[in-house]
Amino acid sequence: MSDPKPKFYTSWFCPFAQRVWIALLEKGIDFEYIEVDPYKKTPEWLSVSPRGLVPVLVHQGKSVYESGICIEYIDEEWPENPILPKAPYQRAYERIWADHIAKKIVPPFYAMLLKKETELQENAKKEMLEQLLVLTKAMDPTGPYFAGSQVGLVDIMLAPFAIRFFILKHYRGFQVPSGDESPFSRFNKWYIAIKERDSTGKTSASDEEYIGIYKRYTDDTGQSLVATAIRQGTALP
Repeated sequence: MSDPKPKFYTSWFCPFAQRVWIALLEKGIDFEYIEVDPYKKTPEWLSVSPRGLVPVLVHQGKSVYESGICIEYIDEEWPENPILPKAPYQRAYERIWADHIAKKIVPPFYAMLLKKETELQENAKKEMLEQLLVLTKAMDPTGPYFAGSQVGLVDIMLAPFAIRFFILKHYRGFQVPSGDESPFSRFNKWYIAIKERDSTGKTSASDEEYIGIYKRYTDDTGQSLVATAIRQGTALP
């Protein structure tokens, strides 16, 4: 492993940061955990994170940010326990579906919470299920993970949002259909497997903590850049 060990700047409630935390644990990397409040844009914090966002990985004095980029950096810098496969097409396939998560699944997750009108909430539910089904059909048929028996990029990118689906159920009544005959049976198999990973459990807060912190999205007090983008109908930061 390279020296010195990386510094991981995060916020416990952030699903984007949890992606990187999961990747660090899956890779077995020794790192320094640094909890920050990303809403306090101090000069010191902005010197680490130019956009004032988490996650940030500081390694050998240099900042790496954006969750997907951090994960790929980790995978390249510490090649043991690879997250991405070696074959170029398989790597591309993982990136294609990681992009699908970012563009097609994350937006309706937040829209479901932020939108006040029932019709718009229902539209977000419909969009979420449609896009989850598209992703489900791209999964390896055996699994249990997206590409087979090993955890990869797509699993890590989706896991923090999937384990927060109970928040959507709590506030908006959303849930993924269950049952062996459900078209989501393969997704549900994936969900059970990823939720049982040590890396997922060790990086997750309690249900009560998540319910409390996400209330700000439902009562329109959330001030994150993600919340602002959803309100304005612009691309997520």
